[in-house]
Amino acid sequence: MANLARVTPPRLPPQRRTTLVMFLGFLAVASVLTLWMVLPYLLAVTMGAILALLASPVYRWLLEHRWKRRSASLLVTLGIVFVIIVPLSFFVTKAVQQAIAMGQELAEGGLSFQVLVDRLGDWKPVQAIMGSPQDFERSLRSGMQSAGTKLSTAIIALAAQLPGIVLQLALASLACFFFLVDGPRFLGWMREKIPMDADVRLRLAKSFTDTSVSVIWATLAAALAQSTVMLFAYLVLGVPAVFLAAGATFVFAWIPILGSTPVWLAGTIYLYADGA
Repeated sequence: MANLARVTPPRLPPQRRTTLVMFLGFLAVASVLTLWMVLPYLLAVTMGAILALLASPVYRWLLEHRWKRRSASLLVTLGIVFVIIVPLSFFVTKAVQQAIAMGQELAEGGLSFQVLVDRLGDWKPVQAIMGSPQDFERSLRSGMQSAGTKLSTAIIALAAQLPGIVLQLALASLACFFFLVDGPRFLGWMREKIPMDADVRLRLAKSFTDTSVSVIWATLAAALAQSTVMLFAYLVLGVPAVFLAAGATFVFAWIPILGSTPVWLAGTIYLYADGA
């Protein structure tokens, strides 16, 4: 037993250790390069998987009515394109146009801040910090022009990426088609890799799927409701950039705690500055 305890595993020769280290190094570099090339398309594939997950009830309904898998997947994908992606593209285009116009107007000093200056200039804390109303007006105009310039630059940079966004949406639609066709087989292959009993794997997969779909639908419904309310509120109150406000509300609604606060706060400041 003592002799067995002193037995140590044989070491690799120095030449083989060097070869192994070089191989692992090249493998790590190749993995990083592959991930770097694939990373821009992971978002599109993920979006396609989410769309397929949400549209799976319709797809299964078509299969139950004797539609073929590829025909049903093609119909559902086309429905997603015309019902969601095309209106979304129009909405994003209008929001970008309004954001560029607003940024240029702020940068050129086209908005009037006289009412806001008159109202805030009477506040004692503002007078103590900013001094005279003229100094406060100059500081406010300078800050708003700087913000407008930065906003215009950022939005123009975003507009330059619109072709890439369109490509991502096209890839997401293509991924949705294949996830609908081969998604069950892919999930079955993944379930086989989980080291659990078959019934436990099935219950776990069903629970994960139901929870994911419920969370996505709930958050999506809340974001759409807030965006719709903000869109009509801006229209009724006469606040400009309604599409930009609705789009920003939809994005912010996915952020916990923050929500639509920045959008309605910006509208409130605009109305206050406009004398409402």
